[in-house]
Amino acid sequence: MSIKKLHSYKKALVILFLLAGCFAIYGQEASLQGKVTDTLQEPIAYANLIATPLEENQNITFAISDAEGRYKLKLLQAVNYKVEITHMTFNKHTDSLTIIKNTQKNYSLKERTESLKEVIIEKEMAVIVKDDTITYRTNQFETGEERKLRDILKKLPGVEVDKAGNVTVNGKKVTKLMVEGKTFFTGDTKLGVNNIPADAIEEVEVLDNYNEVSFLKGLSDSDQMALNIKLKEGKKKFVFGDIETGAGVKNRYLIHPKLFYYSPKTAINIIGDFNNIGKKSFTIQDYIDFEGGFASMLENSTSFKDITNSDFAVFLNQNDFKYQKNDFAAGSLSQQINSKLRLEAFSIVNKGKTQTQTTNNISYLTQGSFNEFREDKEENSILFSLNKLKLRYQHNDKSDLAYDAFIKTSNGDALQQLGSFTENDSTLIKTKQKPKNISINQEIRYNKQFSYKHTSTLTANYNYNHQEKDNNWLFNQPVFTQLIPFQQQKEFYKLLQTTETKKHQATLDLKHYWVLNNFNHIYPRVGVVFLDETFNSLDKQLLENGEINNFHHAGFNNDLHFRLTDNYIGFQYKTKVGSFIFKPGIMYHSYFWKIHQFSEEAFSKQKNVWLPELNIDYEISSIEKIELNYYLKTSFSNASAYANRLRLISFNQLYRGNENLENQLYHSALLRYRKFNMYRGVFFNASLSYIKREKSVRNTTQIEGIDQVNTSVYTSLPENTYSFNGSFTKQISKYRFTFRGGVSISDYSRFINDKVNNYQSENYKYTIKAETRFKTWPNIEIGWQQQLSNFQGASFSNKFIENKPYANLEWDFFNDFIVKANYRYNYYKNKNTNQINHFDIGDFSIFYNKENSLWSFELAVDNIFDVDYKNENTIDQFMITDRNIYLQPRTVLFKLSYKL
Repeated sequence: MSIKKLHSYKKALVILFLLAGCFAIYGQEASLQGKVTDTLQEPIAYANLIATPLEENQNITFAISDAEGRYKLKLLQAVNYKVEITHMTFNKHTDSLTIIKNTQKNYSLKERTESLKEVIIEKEMAVIVKDDTITYRTNQFETGEERKLRDILKKLPGVEVDKAGNVTVNGKKVTKLMVEGKTFFTGDTKLGVNNIPADAIEEVEVLDNYNEVSFLKGLSDSDQMALNIKLKEGKKKFVFGDIETGAGVKNRYLIHPKLFYYSPKTAINIIGDFNNIGKKSFTIQDYIDFEGGFASMLENSTSFKDITNSDFAVFLNQNDFKYQKNDFAAGSLSQQINSKLRLEAFSIVNKGKTQTQTTNNISYLTQGSFNEFREDKEENSILFSLNKLKLRYQHNDKSDLAYDAFIKTSNGDALQQLGSFTENDSTLIKTKQKPKNISINQEIRYNKQFSYKHTSTLTANYNYNHQEKDNNWLFNQPVFTQLIPFQQQKEFYKLLQTTETKKHQATLDLKHYWVLNNFNHIYPRVGVVFLDETFNSLDKQLLENGEINNFHHAGFNNDLHFRLTDNYIGFQYKTKVGSFIFKPGIMYHSYFWKIHQFSEEAFSKQKNVWLPELNIDYEISSIEKIELNYYLKTSFSNASAYANRLRLISFNQLYRGNENLENQLYHSALLRYRKFNMYRGVFFNASLSYIKREKSVRNTTQIEGIDQVNTSVYTSLPENTYSFNGSFTKQISKYRFTFRGGVSISDYSRFINDKVNNYQSENYKYTIKAETRFKTWPNIEIGWQQQLSNFQGASFSNKFIENKPYANLEWDFFNDFIVKANYRYNYYKNKNTNQINHFDIGDFSIFYNKENSLWSFELAVDNIFDVDYKNENTIDQFMITDRNIYLQPRTVLFKLSYKL
């Protein structure tokens, strides 16, 4: 693309945003505020006030009274309004008024004396707040251009939806999605938020501290927040959905069917997505959510490592590529077999192909001015599936039995061509990989409430995991010549490697909930975990004559067997004092583990660990809460970390495990504060965390030139991490302003070339954004993101700054058209070297749907400026990397949709 044409595109986009801003300035507003009380002048919290203009083409205005009964409405001057005040336990009050200036007015409601069905009362209210539940009547917030559930959620007070489809309510992330009380797939928010049609939705329920088993609520602490989508009467037994197809230049295509069937007993969902436009239907975040979320993973460090280090996760984590093709299909079934037994099942299959290209300029801090240029081209294909079956049997309202089976499979092929160039050397590598994986997890949970005072939960779990990988390396010259005994070849050097991991893990856990009285509970717990894991690796050279050069005599190849038994017992005590809830606890773990290498015992040990914990909740009011959580945590490494013989990780990295590793031990503390005030339009969240590692498994690194040899060691080197994250949102009429920021500071030590090196890392980031929420005028979001980083060691200090201004436009005009545009600019500077990199990316679409028509049309352009690559910079203990990541060229697609 020519420079002149590029500037023309950018100029047009900027003008579009400016026009949107100009159109957004309209009629003058005045404030109507006051208090809502009962006949005794006591304040009424959570009363709904809806101001409906009696003139056409004007917006409905909505407010909720706060804990002190205060409300505030922004109304257009000189416009006649009907104001309705409703509450669950009071009679509706109706008022008519016109204001020309800021006005103060109080309302008094009379308590209901007649008996009415609750459903009739609820229909009068836009928002209902009951304990941990908020119910939104969505028709009060719709503005006309909503197509999917995400478009409605973005307009509800206190609700935010990001581009991926993740939802937060009053700053807390939603972790489960249901439709009519039935889990949507596994509760994954992204699939439902981005696909459920907006016109099928009647209500949105937000359920905080959600627990699937009703009689465990208040006993088993749950930090889950769930969304329950209630459908309109005509949609409760109905087939709905849409089919979207698209075609574009350079043979781009899209086929995206979405079909949903709901009835009181049966729910069937089918979603497909077949495209080569670089749109991922299933991401690493979805995978993590399916595994129970970050919180669940962090409680089980082994599970966390399995996920983050798997080839499956690496594929999902790729967000930037030159080309990507995805074939995605998902289906779920929810069936009420009888009044006591429910079946839920889903299956997701994804076949993907990705082409990536990066170039890297690397400066090695341990080598002074030693530099490397690296070019990497990869082509990956993978086929994976996620399959789940759940049976839930509820004999009565005091017992709950559930069986879950979760099966994951994946296999793939990867081809990598890499070139590494230094002042003195050039290494060319071609790598073929074939990873395979199958994981089966089965769990039985039985919950029984014997009486009000006694409830028990018994959980039995079995997990099987089998991973295999074949790596074939082709080098133009030998690597690690001092350690790998290559035999001389005429042309290329072929290294074959196979690795295999098998894991069996069984868990039995019993927890009893004993209610001593309304203010004191005690929860004893006992259990056992048995882990049996094997790890095998084989590195060898394939010679030109077909013979094998085995590296075993040089310290390569592993055949490791790792067994671990964890017997634990302990208790938690829960007490309420005023507005405080205290929950101290302690667990006693007795660990016994044994390691065999090539059938010979390499290490065995028994160890006892006490793990205290403390949770404190302080509810200042119904809209304000403080939480403090402290844990002493421990974890063991995967079997591969104990394998004490060498294996090749990459062309310039060797790794050796250590059979003497023991359990890691660290303190974790988290302080959280949440407040939302709809009267003031304020939503505030903040968290402060601290992690101190007492015992860790870390790598010692021997580095010479670009070659690294890493060995795991068990160490008590000091390591501290301090983090702060917060967000503040202020709603003023049709405008919303948000500030979000975070700070992360770490100090730690690492072993580099037999020397202890100390490091300090500081990262500061913040986002400032403003957005409009008009019904008939263009809506625009403008923001500024900045990140400041400082990384220093004993002999160096590096400071970086990154600025990311952005703008998003959504414009619903002529009733039938919707224009969406976004623009992002990235500016990066290394303050030490004055190196500057920058790039900008924009997308644009125009959507047409004539009112009441089943057909819709859309023209979408991604990467409108046809940017070749984006730049990013990273730094670790011994190198700084300036990386160019090549992007998919501009994609122009015409889409046609039909709504069932």
